[in-house]
Amino acid sequence: MRFLALWRGYVLCILCLLPIFAQAGQITLSIDDIVAPTFHVKTISAKLDGAGFSHFEARIGELSWRDQTWRNVRLSCSKTRLDNGAIRCDQGELGLTEKLPVRFAYQPQAKVLDLSVNFSRDEIWRVRAKWGNPGWNVRVEADNGQVRRLVGFLPHNSVKPTAGTWNGSIGIDGGQIGMANVVADVKLKELAFADASGLHAGEKIGGAVKLDISRGKAGWQWRGDVDWQTGEAFWQPLYFPQGGQHFSGQGSLEGDMLRVSQGSLRVAGVGEAQLSGGWKMAGGGLADFDLKAAGLDLDGLYRLLLKPFLEKTAFAKLQAKGRGDLAWRYRDGATTDFDLTLRAAELVDEEGRFALRGVDARVPWSNVAQREAEIRFTGGEVLHLALGETRVPLTMQGWRFTAPGFSVPLLDGRLNLDGFAASRSAGGWQWNFSGGLAPVSMERFSAALGLPPMHGTLSGIIPAVDYAGGNLKVNGALLFRIFDGTVVVKDLSLSEPFGRTPHLSANLDMRNLDLDLLTRTFSFGNMQGRIDIGVDGLEMSNWHPVKFDASVASSPGSYPRKISQGAVQNISSLGGAGAAAAIQRSFLRFFEQFGYERIGLSCALRNGVCLMDGVEPAPHGYVIVQGGGIPAISVIGYNRQVGWDDLLERLKRITQKNVKPVIQ
Repeated sequence: MRFLALWRGYVLCILCLLPIFAQAGQITLSIDDIVAPTFHVKTISAKLDGAGFSHFEARIGELSWRDQTWRNVRLSCSKTRLDNGAIRCDQGELGLTEKLPVRFAYQPQAKVLDLSVNFSRDEIWRVRAKWGNPGWNVRVEADNGQVRRLVGFLPHNSVKPTAGTWNGSIGIDGGQIGMANVVADVKLKELAFADASGLHAGEKIGGAVKLDISRGKAGWQWRGDVDWQTGEAFWQPLYFPQGGQHFSGQGSLEGDMLRVSQGSLRVAGVGEAQLSGGWKMAGGGLADFDLKAAGLDLDGLYRLLLKPFLEKTAFAKLQAKGRGDLAWRYRDGATTDFDLTLRAAELVDEEGRFALRGVDARVPWSNVAQREAEIRFTGGEVLHLALGETRVPLTMQGWRFTAPGFSVPLLDGRLNLDGFAASRSAGGWQWNFSGGLAPVSMERFSAALGLPPMHGTLSGIIPAVDYAGGNLKVNGALLFRIFDGTVVVKDLSLSEPFGRTPHLSANLDMRNLDLDLLTRTFSFGNMQGRIDIGVDGLEMSNWHPVKFDASVASSPGSYPRKISQGAVQNISSLGGAGAAAAIQRSFLRFFEQFGYERIGLSCALRNGVCLMDGVEPAPHGYVIVQGGGIPAISVIGYNRQVGWDDLLERLKRITQKNVKPVIQ
């Protein structure tokens, strides 16, 4: 406060020493230098002259208060009155960086100064100071005081107010040992602040602050109440779009340790918490902390306080519902206890990767003692696969979590997990498990993944699965049964499975799949037989294939090999109306099925393009279906390079658009 600085460094140094009882026509005073812990004054002079000592003028060559310095400061009054031993001025002028009208009254015997500065018609600052035995006190009041006037008294690297006003009072008491008590009762309006980095800023903040600080034997004791009613603030990485926050508490300041012995914090849209702890002001870190909160709103808790810290994780876009209780204990730079309870909670990923509904959990974690936790949910989904009601028991020993075994309903089957164990180290989280998949309907499985309807069941054995450093790896082969055949997945590795761009690599070997079950999925007719499918070097980014070498071929062995008339017509239609018409004109239209000898198709995917091949070369192309028996049909492809997106559409019809059937 500039006028408070003037009072400390100016009025006390000049008016207090002014010999008002002098009999000469002019009274002058000159002091070279005054040094105090918070201010420094150089080259002081004062003069009182004129008829009845009506003219008063004082000058300071240099006045420094903390990091702020004024030069050539001038206080003058052309109508000074001496009234019962007091000096009064109703129309004075203070020259700082600007000329300001002032009023003051100084009572030397009572050692009281009243000073009023009118920055504008609506902005008035008032100071009342009294000193002497046994001490001194200063009271500052403001009507619509501009908070930007405080910038010069703040450290260079601190947050600076840029706009806003304050109304209220600040009182300071002290004695020979310095300041002893500070009492503030302030209302703020339209406050704005920012720092040089842009990481801390606020706009249009309104509220009230009450503070009472007193010196004790061991240090300072404080009691405060902060009511943030309106406005928005950004404090990297947290953003509060509106007011409604309130804090009240008490504590102490001993050395560089700021302590909250008892505090209550209410955050709008989240809830209320009781807290205590200590903050090392010099080192800028927590020494200890305790927090307890009940009935927290999970939606507000996630949006305001958790989401900013989860931007680069799988939990960056969630919809959260429900209520929760929280107890947190922090000591010696680490969390020692963390007790979380969730009631009727719901966590849904906005990108559709996972969801849990009807979550009830109790997780009483400790970094030293063994604790038992339990998590229940009534339903959910992972990658669009529906999960049923599940109970997960956990044993926690510090950062090690184990579950002897539990089962998760998956679609109409069940995923069984055995020996689940997770732990955290300096390198991050690691976990592992094994298990199996009980039969799941392929119709429900394909529908969940948005695929054409498939028939049969999916089941299998899951060997040891490890996760570390954001990478999931299967140690061994995954074995499934599907379409009456077997599927073996080897060398499966998945990076950031729930991250923004998961990356998968694997090799697949599918044997003896039933074409009849497989082709019921599609609308082009029926095919009978068995096929083998191999996919080597599969790489997927964000669940889209980017590289592989795939082949489809007839399985060895003796079995019926037939293609229906419907399948022939639909395959032929891919080659154009002329090919289909030729079939209709031929006598083969009277047959319901055709024979074939072999089926084969391969694709080497690179840079979004498939290099295609078939059973054997053909003039200007390759054979996809080699005819056999009577009657027989062969299908020949002519395009060697096909875009992957285009091929996906063509594969729904078994072959590509430019296929021309050869009738034999």
